[in-house]
Amino acid sequence: MRRWLKFVIVWQVLVLAGCVLYVSMLASRHLRSVAWIAPAVGAVFGTALPLQVAVMAILRSGRR
Repeated sequence: MRRWLKFVIVWQVLVLAGCVLYVSMLASRHLRSVAWIAPAVGAVFGTALPLQVAVMAILRSGRR
């Protein structure tokens, strides 16, 4: 379990760092719309939602 938690934390940090890099590189060159930020937002939510499901399952199994 601890190994999995370490992996997940490192993965989330890498995703967030990639999103920050993406936003910082495109912030000066984007068009007037806000659609350019959608890939970064999608990456953060796409990796966080499955994590929430897994954490809830772990918490439920710990109650028994």
